[in-house]
Formats: sequence, C-alpha cells, structure tokens
Amino acid sequence: MAGDQFGVQLRELATMEQDWRSLSARLEQLSRRLGQIQSTLTRATAVDLAAGGLAGTPGFGIALQVLDDVRQIREATERLQADKDRLIQEITQDADKIKAVRAEYEATEKKIADDLERQQRPTPPVPEPQQPAEPGGHRDGTDGTGGTDGGTETSAARIPVSAVTYGGAGSWQGGQAACEDYIDQALDELGITDPQARVDWMRGMLTIASRESAYNSPNYQVNKTDSNAVGAMMPDDAPAQSSRGGWQCIPSTFAAYHQPGTSTDIYDPVANCAASMNYLMSRYQVSRDGSNLAAQVQQADPNRPPHGY
Repeated sequence: MAGDQFGVQLRELATMEQDWRSLSARLEQLSRRLGQIQSTLTRATAVDLAAGGLAGTPGFGIALQVLDDVRQIREATERLQADKDRLIQEITQDADKIKAVRAEYEATEKKIADDLERQQRPTPPVPEPQQPAEPGGHRDGTDGTGGTDGGTETSAARIPVSAVTYGGAGSWQGGQAACEDYIDQALDELGITDPQARVDWMRGMLTIASRESAYNSPNYQVNKTDSNAVGAMMPDDAPAQSSRGGWQCIPSTFAAYHQPGTSTDIYDPVANCAASMNYLMSRYQVSRDGSNLAAQVQQADPNRPPHGY
C-alpha cells in the first residue's frame, strides 16, 4: 500500500515538473518577442532626432507625447524582462526542489521495502546487549565445559599466526542489525543454506556477540585484561593473544580455524564470525545445521547465564 502511495506522489511531482518546464519554455518565447519589440522601440527613438525640427509646429506636442509613450513602453519592457528572468530562476529552483523530494520518496520507499524484507526473515529474539565483564574469548585448551578437538568436520584452512592482521580495529559497525548481516555473510561463506540451520546459527551467534562484545561495540572489540592478554604488543596496541573482534577470537584460534575466502584481519566481523563457527563445530561438536549449538555451548544459549567458550 505504501509503495502505491509513493508511486502516486511521484507521478504528481513529475506532472508538476513538466508543467514548470512548459511554462519556462513559454517564458523563453515571450523573452524573444520582447526582445524584438525592444529592438523596434529602440529604432523608434530616432523620432527623437527629428523632434527638434518640429518645434513650433502644430504636431510638435503630438511628437513629444509619442516619444514619452515610447519611453514608457521601453521601461515596461525592461521590467517584464527582469520579471521573466526572476521567474525562470524561481522555476529552476522549484524544479530542483521537486527532484530532491522525488529522491527522498524513492529512498523512503526503498527503506520501507528493505525493512519489510528484514521483518519477514525468521530471526528469533536474542538478549539485550550486555556490558561484557570479562568476555571468554577462544582458548587453545578446554574452558571447563568439556570441549575438545575432533568434532564436526569444517571447511577451515589453517593459516600461520604471523599472517593474521590487525588493521581493522574500530572500523567496523556495531549493533545487532550489523551483527545479523555479518552472521548471514559468514553462513554464506561456510555454505550453510538451510533456512532452519541459519535460524539456529543466527540465534546462537547473536547471543555470543551480545555477551562477548556487546554486538561488536568499538568499546569491546579487544580485551586487554583477561587471561588471554599476554605476549608482545601488536599493531593494535594490544598483547598478542588478546581476544579480538565481535566473537572474541584470539589470533591462534582465528588462524587455526580461518575460513578460506575471508579476510585475514581478525577484526573483520565476517572472518571473525566464520572462524568462531568453525571453532565451535570442531571443538564442541556443534553440527553444521546448528541444531545443538545452544546445548553444546552455554555462551550461545540465551536461556542460560553467560559462560566463556
């Protein structure tokens, strides 16, 4: 319904703009005709030269009256010319306003369509973003929940830890909507297309992002204080093994579970999320369809308290 209303408005605006353009064309024609009249009147002022010879004759007063009439017509013509120029300028400004309003309607219509599409996507409710007291981050060993290597086979391809880069700190958007988009892209990278599987992964990974980094908030994209924060200082001014990114990977885990085709920047949220998903499948036996994600990983379960993973 909204799209139809916007369509009507746009058609009305297009008609208005066409009317303005037609009026502008007519004024241009008037301008040319006034120019011709003005030229004729200019030649008529030659009478002024002959007027001196008419002094003292019966027609002298008439000649003077004609000259005065010519002068008044010329002045009126000049005023009309000025009014025409002003109107043309106003018409151009109004046309620009119409274009701006049309662009605004089109942008609004697109936003409504995008919002409707997003609302139709099955995204289960997730917890409100929390201020992470101490995000768990990925660790090389078990975190006490029984996780071990040797779980679900993944498409991860290990890269050297030295290949991990750190240039994206603070440059990625935060918030739930942004994280939903990052998770969608990570699922695409992993080739997970089943709708229900994407719903299960979306729920769990959003819960983790909320608890680990307040949805990739710039204030929580790197943890310099937990037990992982050891080692030499890196280009992002954080210790080498600090947890980083929306899902708080440490560099060794990010490198071990790196998803081919994604960035080597640990702060890149798509690469960070994909590596985290590979890690969860490998270490905690989470199935590729994500159906047991909440059961296997407490940090991904919105119905249980936060717990490092």
